[in-house]
Amino acid sequence: MHKILIVDDDKINTALVKFNLSERGYGVVQAEDGAEGIEKVKEFNPDLIILDIQMPYMNGYEFMAELKRVQGAETTKVIMLTANETMEDIFKMEGVKGYFVKPVDMKALFVKIEELLGANPR
Repeated sequence: MHKILIVDDDKINTALVKFNLSERGYGVVQAEDGAEGIEKVKEFNPDLIILDIQMPYMNGYEFMAELKRVQGAETTKVIMLTANETMEDIFKMEGVKGYFVKPVDMKALFVKIEELLGANPR
């Protein structure tokens, strides 16, 4: 089973994405800010991280810098969520594999996840 970590302080968005991923057979864990997200990476070792940019305590950029220091997370794929449509170049420099502007098109998000992890989550 592929493991996905959602790092987002928007509880409604997180619940929606988590529910839909779980229904598709993914193992899902969530964190409400970047600092908690780094701890979950160490504990959960996700295959993919869905990461919001604007969060309290540690934003998405700070999270990406910390993620690079986590042993074993070098191959973890990251999809960014943002309210800003002009961030693609910055995300690519960070090694992000995809990004979506909020509100997220769930169908497009799942297509991207399947592209990155393979079509069968189980």
